[in-house]
Amino acid sequence: MGTSNSKQKIDTLEQQQQALMKQNAELAQRLTEQEEANKRQHEATIEQMARLLLALAQSKNNETVIRDEKGEIEIEGTTYEIVQFVNRGGFGEIYKAKVKNKNMMVAIKVMENTPGIQEEIRNEINFLRLTKQIPIDNHPIIEFYGSKLTKEGIFIAMELAACDLVTFWLNKVSEGDAQDIIVSGIIIIIYVLRALAFLEKLSIIHGDIKPQNLVIVPSEQGFCIKLIDFGTVEKMNTLRAHLTVDANKSHTLYFASPEFLHRNSKNIMSRRLHKKSDAWAAGVMFYLLFCGGLPWKDQYEYENFCNDKDAKDVAVPADGGYKMIIELLLKKNPDDRSSAKDTLMQLKAHPVPNDVRQGLVQLARPGHYAGGSDRSSTRDTCNDDPNHRKQFAHPNKTKRDHVGKEKCRFDKACTKRNDRDHMKKYSHD
Repeated sequence: MGTSNSKQKIDTLEQQQQALMKQNAELAQRLTEQEEANKRQHEATIEQMARLLLALAQSKNNETVIRDEKGEIEIEGTTYEIVQFVNRGGFGEIYKAKVKNKNMMVAIKVMENTPGIQEEIRNEINFLRLTKQIPIDNHPIIEFYGSKLTKEGIFIAMELAACDLVTFWLNKVSEGDAQDIIVSGIIIIIYVLRALAFLEKLSIIHGDIKPQNLVIVPSEQGFCIKLIDFGTVEKMNTLRAHLTVDANKSHTLYFASPEFLHRNSKNIMSRRLHKKSDAWAAGVMFYLLFCGGLPWKDQYEYENFCNDKDAKDVAVPADGGYKMIIELLLKKNPDDRSSAKDTLMQLKAHPVPNDVRQGLVQLARPGHYAGGSDRSSTRDTCNDDPNHRKQFAHPNKTKRDHVGKEKCRFDKACTKRNDRDHMKKYSHD
Protein backbone atom coordinates (compact mmCIF):
# COMPACT_ATOMS: atom_id res chain seq x y z
CA MET A 1 0.00 0.00 0.00
CA GLY A 2 2.80 2.38 0.96
CA THR A 3 4.69 1.50 -2.21
CA SER A 4 1.60 2.28 -4.30
CA ASN A 5 1.14 5.71 -2.66
CA SER A 6 4.81 6.53 -3.14
CA LYS A 7 4.57 5.60 -6.82
CA GLN A 8 1.51 7.81 -7.23
CA LYS A 9 3.30 10.72 -5.59
CA ILE A 10 6.33 10.21 -7.82
CA ASP A 11 4.09 10.06 -10.90
CA THR A 12 2.30 13.23 -9.79
CA LEU A 13 5.59 15.04 -9.19
CA GLU A 14 6.87 13.93 -12.59
CA GLN A 15 3.69 15.19 -14.26
CA GLN A 16 3.96 18.51 -12.44
CA GLN A 17 7.62 18.78 -13.38
CA GLN A 18 6.84 18.04 -17.03
CA ALA A 19 4.02 20.62 -17.02
CA LEU A 20 6.35 23.18 -15.43
CA MET A 21 9.07 22.42 -17.99
CA LYS A 22 6.52 22.82 -20.77
CA GLN A 23 5.37 26.18 -19.36
CA ASN A 24 8.99 27.34 -19.05
CA ALA A 25 9.69 26.24 -22.61
CA GLU A 26 6.62 28.09 -23.89
CA LEU A 27 7.59 31.20 -21.91
CA ALA A 28 11.15 31.03 -23.24
CA GLN A 29 9.78 30.67 -26.76
CA ARG A 30 7.51 33.70 -26.32
CA LEU A 31 10.36 35.77 -24.90
CA THR A 32 12.60 34.73 -27.78
CA GLU A 33 9.92 35.65 -30.31
CA GLN A 34 9.31 38.98 -28.56
CA GLU A 35 13.03 39.73 -28.48
CA GLU A 36 13.37 38.89 -32.17
CA ALA A 37 10.35 41.07 -32.98
CA ASN A 38 11.81 43.94 -30.95
CA LYS A 39 15.15 43.49 -32.70
CA ARG A 40 13.50 43.55 -36.12
CA GLN A 41 11.52 46.67 -35.17
CA HIS A 42 14.67 48.36 -33.87
CA GLU A 43 16.64 47.49 -37.01
CA ALA A 44 13.78 48.70 -39.20
CA THR A 45 13.60 51.96 -37.25
CA ILE A 46 17.36 52.53 -37.54
CA GLU A 47 17.25 51.70 -41.24
CA GLN A 48 14.31 54.05 -41.78
CA MET A 49 16.08 56.89 -39.92
CA ALA A 50 19.28 56.24 -41.89
CA ARG A 51 17.41 56.36 -45.20
CA LEU A 52 15.65 59.55 -44.12
CA LEU A 53 18.85 61.30 -43.05
CA LEU A 54 20.64 60.19 -46.22
CA ALA A 55 17.81 61.46 -48.40
CA LEU A 56 17.75 64.76 -46.53
CA ALA A 57 21.51 65.15 -46.79
CA GLN A 58 21.38 64.59 -50.55
CA SER A 59 18.36 66.79 -51.15
CA LYS A 60 18.48 70.57 -51.44
CA ASN A 61 14.72 70.90 -51.72
CA ASN A 62 12.16 70.85 -48.95
CA GLU A 63 9.96 68.60 -51.03
CA THR A 64 10.99 65.25 -52.51
CA VAL A 65 9.27 64.81 -55.86
CA ILE A 66 9.78 61.36 -57.37
CA ARG A 67 7.77 61.62 -60.58
CA ASP A 68 5.13 63.66 -62.36
CA GLU A 69 1.62 62.23 -62.41
CA LYS A 70 -1.49 63.03 -64.42
CA GLY A 71 -5.09 62.21 -63.62
CA GLU A 72 -8.25 63.40 -61.93
CA ILE A 73 -10.21 62.35 -58.88
CA GLU A 74 -13.45 63.66 -57.42
CA ILE A 75 -13.73 63.86 -53.64
CA GLU A 76 -16.95 65.09 -52.03
CA GLY A 77 -17.99 67.12 -55.07
CA THR A 78 -14.61 68.69 -55.79
CA THR A 79 -12.46 67.59 -58.73
CA TYR A 80 -8.72 67.46 -58.18
CA GLU A 81 -6.10 67.27 -60.93
CA ILE A 82 -3.15 65.11 -59.85
CA VAL A 83 0.12 66.91 -60.56
CA GLN A 84 2.95 65.03 -58.86
CA PHE A 85 3.71 62.02 -56.72
CA VAL A 86 5.46 63.42 -53.65
CA ASN A 87 6.23 60.73 -51.11
CA ARG A 88 5.60 57.18 -49.95
CA GLY A 89 5.52 55.89 -46.39
CA GLY A 90 4.00 53.20 -44.20
CA PHE A 91 0.70 55.13 -44.35
CA GLY A 92 0.45 55.06 -48.17
CA GLU A 93 1.27 57.64 -50.83
CA ILE A 94 1.05 61.44 -51.00
CA TYR A 95 0.26 63.30 -54.23
CA LYS A 96 0.25 67.00 -54.98
CA ALA A 97 -2.98 68.02 -56.71
CA LYS A 98 -4.70 71.15 -57.98
CA VAL A 99 -8.36 72.04 -57.53
CA LYS A 100 -9.78 72.03 -61.05
CA ASN A 101 -10.32 75.52 -62.48
CA LYS A 102 -8.85 77.10 -59.33
CA ASN A 103 -5.39 78.23 -58.33
CA MET A 104 -5.31 76.08 -55.18
CA MET A 105 -2.88 73.25 -54.45
CA VAL A 106 -3.69 70.41 -52.03
CA ALA A 107 -2.29 67.09 -50.88
CA ILE A 108 -4.07 63.81 -51.65
CA LYS A 109 -3.30 60.97 -49.27
CA VAL A 110 -3.91 57.55 -50.89
CA MET A 111 -4.06 54.25 -48.97
CA GLU A 112 -5.09 50.69 -49.75
CA ASN A 113 -8.56 49.85 -48.48
CA THR A 114 -7.71 46.85 -46.31
CA PRO A 115 -9.73 45.61 -43.29
CA GLY A 116 -6.81 46.20 -40.93
CA ILE A 117 -6.56 49.90 -41.73
CA GLN A 118 -10.22 50.89 -42.06
CA GLU A 119 -10.82 51.57 -38.36
CA GLU A 120 -7.68 53.69 -38.07
CA ILE A 121 -8.56 55.71 -41.18
CA ARG A 122 -12.16 56.26 -40.05
CA ASN A 123 -10.75 57.44 -36.73
CA GLU A 124 -8.54 59.96 -38.52
CA ILE A 125 -11.29 61.20 -40.86
CA ASN A 126 -13.80 61.63 -38.02
CA PHE A 127 -11.24 63.54 -35.95
CA LEU A 128 -10.37 65.86 -38.84
CA ARG A 129 -14.06 66.55 -39.55
CA LEU A 130 -14.76 67.39 -35.91
CA THR A 131 -11.74 69.61 -35.31
CA LYS A 132 -12.45 71.49 -38.54
CA GLN A 133 -15.62 72.79 -36.88
CA ILE A 134 -13.71 74.36 -33.97
CA PRO A 135 -13.16 78.08 -34.70
CA ILE A 136 -9.56 79.03 -33.93
CA ASP A 137 -7.07 81.34 -35.64
CA ASN A 138 -4.32 79.47 -37.49
CA HIS A 139 -5.69 76.04 -36.63
CA PRO A 140 -2.92 73.73 -35.31
CA ILE A 141 -4.44 70.73 -37.13
CA ILE A 142 -3.84 70.17 -40.85
CA GLU A 143 -6.88 71.39 -42.78
CA PHE A 144 -9.21 68.66 -44.07
CA TYR A 145 -11.04 69.07 -47.39
CA GLY A 146 -12.78 65.72 -47.83
CA SER A 147 -12.41 61.94 -48.15
CA LYS A 148 -13.47 59.11 -50.43
CA LEU A 149 -13.59 55.37 -49.69
CA THR A 150 -13.71 52.93 -52.63
CA LYS A 151 -12.75 49.31 -53.26
CA GLU A 152 -9.61 50.58 -54.97
CA GLY A 153 -8.44 52.72 -52.06
CA ILE A 154 -8.98 55.45 -49.48
CA PHE A 155 -8.41 59.06 -50.54
CA ILE A 156 -8.08 62.06 -48.20
CA ALA A 157 -7.75 65.63 -49.52
CA MET A 158 -5.97 67.98 -47.14
CA GLU A 159 -3.85 71.08 -46.83
CA LEU A 160 -0.53 70.93 -48.70
CA ALA A 161 2.57 71.15 -46.51
CA ALA A 162 6.05 72.18 -47.64
CA CYS A 163 7.93 69.56 -45.61
CA ASP A 164 7.99 67.83 -42.25
CA LEU A 165 9.71 69.16 -39.15
CA VAL A 166 12.83 67.00 -39.62
CA THR A 167 13.49 68.41 -43.10
CA PHE A 168 12.86 71.97 -41.98
CA TRP A 169 15.20 71.74 -38.99
CA LEU A 170 18.06 70.00 -40.84
CA ASN A 171 17.89 72.61 -43.59
CA LYS A 172 17.85 75.36 -40.96
CA VAL A 173 20.87 73.91 -39.13
CA SER A 174 22.77 73.45 -42.40
CA GLU A 175 22.41 77.19 -43.09
CA GLY A 176 24.63 77.83 -40.07
CA ASP A 177 23.10 81.13 -38.86
CA ALA A 178 23.29 80.71 -35.06
CA GLN A 179 20.83 83.50 -34.25
CA ASP A 180 18.32 82.25 -36.81
CA ILE A 181 18.64 78.71 -35.44
CA ILE A 182 17.87 79.90 -31.88
CA VAL A 183 14.83 81.86 -33.01
CA SER A 184 13.60 78.98 -35.18
CA GLY A 185 14.00 76.58 -32.26
CA ILE A 186 11.81 78.73 -30.02
CA ILE A 187 9.25 79.09 -32.81
CA ILE A 188 9.12 75.30 -33.19
CA ILE A 189 8.63 74.84 -29.43
CA ILE A 190 5.85 77.44 -29.31
CA TYR A 191 3.92 75.98 -32.24
CA VAL A 192 4.28 72.37 -31.06
CA LEU A 193 3.23 73.19 -27.49
CA ARG A 194 0.31 75.26 -28.79
CA ALA A 195 -0.87 72.32 -30.93
CA LEU A 196 -0.62 69.88 -28.01
CA ALA A 197 -2.32 72.34 -25.64
CA PHE A 198 -5.21 72.41 -28.13
CA LEU A 199 -5.48 68.60 -27.91
CA GLU A 200 -5.21 68.71 -24.11
CA LYS A 201 -8.15 71.09 -23.96
CA LEU A 202 -10.20 68.52 -25.91
CA SER A 203 -8.92 65.65 -23.68
CA ILE A 204 -7.41 64.08 -26.79
CA ILE A 205 -4.16 62.08 -26.98
CA HIS A 206 -2.53 62.03 -30.42
CA GLY A 207 -0.56 58.89 -29.55
CA ASP A 208 2.22 59.24 -32.14
CA ILE A 209 3.89 62.63 -31.76
CA LYS A 210 7.18 62.69 -33.70
CA PRO A 211 8.93 65.07 -36.12
CA GLN A 212 7.43 63.30 -39.15
CA ASN A 213 3.90 64.03 -37.89
CA LEU A 214 4.44 67.79 -37.67
CA VAL A 215 4.60 69.68 -40.94
CA ILE A 216 5.52 73.15 -42.14
CA VAL A 217 2.62 74.90 -43.86
CA PRO A 218 3.60 78.03 -45.85
CA SER A 219 1.54 81.16 -46.28
CA GLU A 220 2.02 84.60 -47.77
CA GLN A 221 2.83 85.83 -44.25
CA GLY A 222 5.42 83.15 -43.44
CA PHE A 223 4.82 79.65 -42.08
CA CYS A 224 3.21 77.71 -39.26
CA ILE A 225 3.55 74.17 -37.90
CA LYS A 226 0.61 71.76 -37.92
CA LEU A 227 -0.16 68.25 -36.73
CA ILE A 228 -0.98 65.38 -39.11
CA ASP A 229 -1.82 61.64 -38.96
CA PHE A 230 -4.59 61.10 -36.42
CA GLY A 231 -5.26 57.40 -36.83
CA THR A 232 -3.91 56.77 -33.32
CA VAL A 233 -5.90 59.45 -31.45
CA GLU A 234 -7.63 58.48 -28.21
CA LYS A 235 -10.33 60.33 -26.27
CA MET A 236 -9.60 60.57 -22.57
CA ASN A 237 -12.17 60.50 -19.80
CA THR A 238 -11.88 63.99 -18.32
CA LEU A 239 -12.05 62.53 -14.80
CA ARG A 240 -9.16 60.09 -15.32
CA ALA A 241 -5.49 60.58 -16.10
CA HIS A 242 -4.81 57.12 -17.57
CA LEU A 243 -6.22 55.09 -20.45
CA THR A 244 -5.37 51.46 -21.34
CA VAL A 245 -5.37 50.76 -25.08
CA ASP A 246 -5.35 47.64 -27.28
CA ALA A 247 -2.25 45.46 -27.34
CA ASN A 248 -1.83 46.03 -31.07
CA LYS A 249 -1.92 49.83 -30.86
CA SER A 250 0.78 51.27 -33.08
CA HIS A 251 3.52 53.43 -31.61
CA THR A 252 6.96 54.77 -32.49
CA LEU A 253 10.01 53.62 -30.57
CA TYR A 254 11.54 56.21 -28.17
CA PHE A 255 8.56 58.57 -28.56
CA ALA A 256 6.25 56.13 -26.75
CA SER A 257 6.16 57.17 -23.08
CA PRO A 258 7.56 55.15 -20.13
CA GLU A 259 4.05 54.47 -18.81
CA PHE A 260 3.11 52.98 -22.20
CA LEU A 261 6.17 50.68 -22.40
CA HIS A 262 6.24 49.66 -18.73
CA ARG A 263 6.00 45.87 -18.24
CA ASN A 264 4.24 44.07 -15.40
CA SER A 265 5.46 41.04 -13.44
CA LYS A 266 4.43 38.78 -16.35
CA ASN A 267 6.58 40.82 -18.75
CA ILE A 268 3.48 42.13 -20.53
CA MET A 269 3.57 45.72 -21.77
CA SER A 270 1.03 47.91 -19.96
CA ARG A 271 -0.07 49.91 -23.03
CA ARG A 272 -1.24 52.68 -20.73
CA LEU A 273 -1.53 56.21 -22.04
CA HIS A 274 -1.47 59.21 -19.73
CA LYS A 275 -2.96 62.60 -20.49
CA LYS A 276 0.67 63.85 -20.60
CA SER A 277 2.02 61.08 -22.86
CA ASP A 278 2.07 63.45 -25.84
CA ALA A 279 4.07 65.92 -23.74
CA TRP A 280 6.70 63.21 -23.19
CA ALA A 281 6.93 62.59 -26.95
CA ALA A 282 7.36 66.33 -27.52
CA GLY A 283 10.23 66.36 -25.02
CA VAL A 284 11.96 63.49 -26.84
CA MET A 285 11.42 65.28 -30.15
CA PHE A 286 12.90 68.55 -28.85
CA TYR A 287 15.88 66.62 -27.41
CA LEU A 288 16.43 64.91 -30.78
CA LEU A 289 16.23 68.13 -32.78
CA PHE A 290 18.12 70.49 -30.48
CA CYS A 291 20.67 68.15 -28.87
CA GLY A 292 21.47 66.19 -32.03
CA GLY A 293 20.55 62.70 -30.83
CA LEU A 294 18.52 60.65 -28.37
CA PRO A 295 19.12 60.30 -24.61
CA TRP A 296 19.45 56.49 -24.95
CA LYS A 297 21.94 54.36 -26.90
CA ASP A 298 19.41 51.88 -28.24
CA GLN A 299 16.00 50.29 -27.75
CA TYR A 300 17.15 48.06 -24.91
CA GLU A 301 18.56 50.94 -22.89
CA TYR A 302 15.32 52.85 -23.34
CA GLU A 303 13.16 49.88 -22.31
CA ASN A 304 15.36 49.36 -19.25
CA PHE A 305 14.89 53.04 -18.42
CA CYS A 306 11.11 52.64 -18.71
CA ASN A 307 11.05 49.58 -16.45
CA ASP A 308 13.64 50.58 -13.84
CA LYS A 309 11.74 52.07 -10.91
CA ASP A 310 14.97 53.73 -9.69
CA ALA A 311 15.87 55.28 -13.05
CA LYS A 312 16.58 59.00 -12.83
CA ASP A 313 15.00 61.57 -15.12
CA VAL A 314 16.78 62.35 -18.37
CA ALA A 315 19.79 64.64 -17.99
CA VAL A 316 19.50 67.35 -20.64
CA PRO A 317 22.79 68.92 -21.79
CA ALA A 318 22.92 72.67 -21.35
CA ASP A 319 24.78 73.24 -24.62
CA GLY A 320 21.86 71.91 -26.65
CA GLY A 321 19.65 74.86 -25.69
CA TYR A 322 16.11 74.91 -24.30
CA LYS A 323 17.24 72.80 -21.30
CA MET A 324 14.49 73.95 -18.93
CA ILE A 325 11.68 73.28 -21.41
CA ILE A 326 12.92 69.79 -22.30
CA GLU A 327 13.43 68.84 -18.64
CA LEU A 328 9.86 69.84 -17.80
CA LEU A 329 8.54 67.49 -20.48
CA LEU A 330 10.90 64.54 -19.85
CA LYS A 331 9.84 63.67 -16.32
CA LYS A 332 9.56 59.89 -16.20
CA ASN A 333 6.69 60.01 -13.72
CA PRO A 334 3.74 61.46 -15.68
CA ASP A 335 2.31 63.01 -12.51
CA ASP A 336 5.50 65.12 -12.22
CA ARG A 337 5.61 65.86 -15.95
CA SER A 338 4.58 69.27 -17.23
CA SER A 339 1.63 69.46 -19.60
CA ALA A 340 1.99 71.28 -22.91
CA LYS A 341 -0.14 74.14 -21.59
CA ASP A 342 1.90 74.56 -18.40
CA THR A 343 5.17 74.34 -20.33
CA LEU A 344 3.98 77.00 -22.74
CA MET A 345 3.12 79.23 -19.77
CA GLN A 346 6.61 78.70 -18.34
CA LEU A 347 8.12 79.68 -21.67
CA LYS A 348 6.02 82.84 -21.79
CA ALA A 349 6.71 83.78 -18.18
CA HIS A 350 10.50 83.69 -18.21
CA PRO A 351 12.69 86.34 -19.82
CA VAL A 352 13.86 85.98 -23.41
CA PRO A 353 16.92 87.89 -24.74
CA ASN A 354 15.90 91.09 -26.54
CA ASP A 355 17.38 90.07 -29.89
CA VAL A 356 15.55 86.75 -29.75
CA ARG A 357 12.33 88.50 -28.66
CA GLN A 358 12.54 90.82 -31.67
CA GLY A 359 13.03 87.86 -33.95
CA LEU A 360 10.00 86.15 -32.43
CA VAL A 361 7.85 89.24 -32.97
CA GLN A 362 8.87 89.25 -36.63
CA LEU A 363 8.60 85.51 -37.22
CA ALA A 364 6.03 83.94 -34.92
CA ARG A 365 3.74 84.47 -31.97
CA PRO A 366 1.46 81.89 -30.35
CA GLY A 367 -1.78 81.82 -32.28
CA HIS A 368 -0.40 83.71 -35.28
CA TYR A 369 1.30 82.84 -38.53
CA ALA A 370 5.04 83.29 -38.50
CA GLY A 371 6.07 86.46 -40.25
CA GLY A 372 3.04 88.55 -39.28
CA SER A 373 3.80 92.19 -38.53
CA ASP A 374 0.49 93.30 -37.06
CA ARG A 375 1.19 94.62 -33.55
CA SER A 376 -2.45 94.87 -32.54
CA SER A 377 -2.55 91.28 -31.33
CA THR A 378 0.07 91.99 -28.65
CA ARG A 379 -2.01 94.57 -26.80
CA ASP A 380 -3.09 93.82 -23.23
CA THR A 381 -6.78 93.73 -24.10
CA CYS A 382 -7.54 91.58 -21.03
CA ASN A 383 -5.22 93.40 -18.67
CA ASP A 384 -7.86 93.79 -15.96
CA ASP A 385 -9.15 90.22 -16.16
CA PRO A 386 -7.66 88.31 -13.15
CA ASN A 387 -8.31 84.92 -14.77
CA HIS A 388 -6.53 86.01 -17.92
CA ARG A 389 -3.57 87.41 -15.96
CA LYS A 390 -3.33 84.18 -13.98
CA GLN A 391 -3.04 82.17 -17.20
CA PHE A 392 -0.89 84.51 -19.33
CA ALA A 393 2.30 86.41 -18.56
CA HIS A 394 2.53 90.20 -19.00
CA PRO A 395 6.27 90.85 -18.60
CA ASN A 396 6.01 94.66 -18.62
CA LYS A 397 3.16 94.82 -16.11
CA THR A 398 4.18 92.41 -13.36
CA LYS A 399 3.98 93.08 -9.64
CA ARG A 400 7.11 94.07 -7.75
CA ASP A 401 8.17 93.27 -4.19
CA HIS A 402 9.48 95.70 -1.57
CA VAL A 403 13.03 95.69 -3.01
CA GLY A 404 11.84 96.51 -6.51
CA LYS A 405 12.16 93.04 -8.04
CA GLU A 406 9.47 91.67 -10.29
CA LYS A 407 7.67 88.74 -8.67
CA CYS A 408 8.06 85.48 -10.56
CA ARG A 409 4.54 84.47 -11.58
CA PHE A 410 5.32 80.80 -10.87
CA ASP A 411 6.55 81.57 -7.33
CA LYS A 412 7.15 78.30 -5.44
CA ALA A 413 6.58 76.22 -8.59
CA CYS A 414 9.39 78.00 -10.44
CA THR A 415 11.99 75.67 -11.94
CA LYS A 416 14.70 78.33 -12.37
CA ARG A 417 15.65 78.95 -8.74
CA ASN A 418 19.19 77.73 -9.49
CA ASP A 419 19.60 80.34 -12.22
CA ARG A 420 21.46 83.32 -10.69
CA ASP A 421 20.36 85.77 -13.38
CA HIS A 422 16.75 84.73 -12.91
CA MET A 423 16.93 85.05 -9.10
CA LYS A 424 18.53 88.51 -9.38
CA LYS A 425 15.65 89.74 -11.51
CA TYR A 426 12.67 87.95 -9.90
CA SER A 427 11.58 87.47 -6.30
CA HIS A 428 9.92 84.37 -4.82
CA ASP A 429 7.97 83.93 -1.58
